[in-house]
Amino acid sequence: MSRVVLSGYYGFNNLGDDAVLAATVAELRRRRSGLEIGVLSASPGATARAFGVEGVPRAQPGAVLRALRGCDLFLSGGGSLFQDATSWRSPWYYLAVLAAARRWSRRTAVYAQGFEPAHRAWIRAGIRSVLNGVDLVTVRDAASARVLAEAGVRRPRVVVSADPAFLLDPDPTPAVERERARWGSGPLFGLAVRPWGDGRVLETVAAAARDAGARLGARWVLLPMHRPHDLDAAESVASRLGDAIVVREPFGPREMLALIGGLDLLVAMRLHALIFAASQGVPIVPVAYDRKVAALAEELGEDAPLPADGLDARALEGRIEAVASDRSGRRDRLRRVAAALRERAALSPVLAVELLS
Repeated sequence: MSRVVLSGYYGFNNLGDDAVLAATVAELRRRRSGLEIGVLSASPGATARAFGVEGVPRAQPGAVLRALRGCDLFLSGGGSLFQDATSWRSPWYYLAVLAAARRWSRRTAVYAQGFEPAHRAWIRAGIRSVLNGVDLVTVRDAASARVLAEAGVRRPRVVVSADPAFLLDPDPTPAVERERARWGSGPLFGLAVRPWGDGRVLETVAAAARDAGARLGARWVLLPMHRPHDLDAAESVASRLGDAIVVREPFGPREMLALIGGLDLLVAMRLHALIFAASQGVPIVPVAYDRKVAALAEELGEDAPLPADGLDARALEGRIEAVASDRSGRRDRLRRVAAALRERAALSPVLAVELLS
């Protein structure tokens, strides 16, 4: 029986990363029966229960090394694990674990990751040194492949895949149906916001959403992707919108995918909220808090997103109204693009399982 160990931003109650993990575990098992899968997690017990895997405490070096020893395949990803925009500690941790896996595991791969230019020279050097020694590198978008080429990653060949969340199917559970019934009928626009800066961005989003919603006769639904942080931000925005709905019940990634699929439009400051919407053909209005949002827009063939920093309420309001006016055409186009990205996303598990042969 083969053993696979996954490393990523797991166990932090982030629906985007949970979606990546759910899709990765399901696709690996679909392609290779009898796999043992361990996941390095900040909440190993919760991860084990939610995904049917062995949870490994990611902050305990001894436990991590025991998981790596004798492992047939180690996968680092998805997400954007090697970025140092917020801290040098995050890329240092993931590089150290990947370097240890190169020593103790049979095969290693970087799996459907997103990459942005590192600010620190030693992080760039670490990425170049460690990644040039793994057996497989797949990335989630063409922008990430360009970053790795500029960083000097030459071997193995970098394969452009797509985010694993494109492989998820929605799960309209009874809890989803109850939540959806609470929303009522009529045009429903979604908002997936996150804490950002001093709060002025959220004020701007709320002002644009309020005016656009009033003109278009739409009701806003606030969808927290990373609890509890996003829930507080959602409550703050909802208080400025009046007749808005906040999704307060915790849902899993497939359930949230089903909820978002029932919307007429989504405005989002969360990457995976945008991916969920696009995969279901729901027109999107991205607000770019990070380069990865612009990279996704490029993959989807969307207009360049409005930046979070310095966001203008009138510009966002105009973008919402423009997207809403062409919902039918955008739905059809997004469904075609998402189908192609789903096919590309399947490259990562296919190539990973080949390493077990």
